[in-house]
Amino acid sequence: MKNNDIFISDVYFLLTLIAFAIIAVYMGISHDLLIVNIFYLGITLLLLVISYFMGLLPGLLGNLVFIFIQGSYMLYTNLFKGEYVSFLMMFWLFTPLLLSLVVYGMTDRQRKIQSENKHLRMHLSNDTVFDDLTNLRTMNAYQQDAEIFIGTHKRFGIPVSTGIITLRYEDQILNLLSEESKMKLIKEISKVMVASLRENDIIYNISGLNGKPKWAVLLFSKRDGVDIAIERLKKNVEKKLDEKQNLNKYDIQLKIGISEYNNDIKSVNEFIADAMQNQEYDV
Repeated sequence: MKNNDIFISDVYFLLTLIAFAIIAVYMGISHDLLIVNIFYLGITLLLLVISYFMGLLPGLLGNLVFIFIQGSYMLYTNLFKGEYVSFLMMFWLFTPLLLSLVVYGMTDRQRKIQSENKHLRMHLSNDTVFDDLTNLRTMNAYQQDAEIFIGTHKRFGIPVSTGIITLRYEDQILNLLSEESKMKLIKEISKVMVASLRENDIIYNISGLNGKPKWAVLLFSKRDGVDIAIERLKKNVEKKLDEKQNLNKYDIQLKIGISEYNNDIKSVNEFIADAMQNQEYDV
């Protein structure tokens, strides 16, 4: 977020405060028009709500309609009825319009700042190498490492495989768990996975921002070797979870898909997709 954006937002906020302060002073000066002032203030607030929730164009159209009606009434009162229109009432002719522009500018700037913050958080999440919850390497790291594994395979002919691991019946299970229990479950599974693999095999948390639990593993091994390692991992996780009193009642199982890299696979994304497709055979 740029300091200039913050400064502009502060300026809009200050202008809004000044505008409302002027309205308060005006209503104090024209106390003899209290009922009329309250009526116009209510319309002003309505126009501000329109500008805030519906955008600038509806707000401007509403203000133009208000100016037209108010101006027509003043002309009718002065020219046709011969009644004097207080000069103070001119205050309400353009104040709602100016205040709507200021409030819209302030809220629009805030929305842009919020959007930039969200984009920044997403960017940081994608660039993070380690997941805060599990301390496992993330999807970004998986992408980078997979490229290295594949490059090594192409250069030296060493077999490379990946496994994608999710929860079986994940929707039903996650709906039953509280947020705290979900975090404990993910941490416990990740911990057991790390302990179940060899030191040179890498486990990743690739669930992404606020995603469903999903892990990946990269191994220099043929498909048969990966089957053995993953089956050992699966049994260790399910056994460990069965020992947890707060989790064993949910019958938590893992669903695993394995893919061995070959020349038909053109990218890391296809590598993942092939493994996930093979999950359908894990019944």
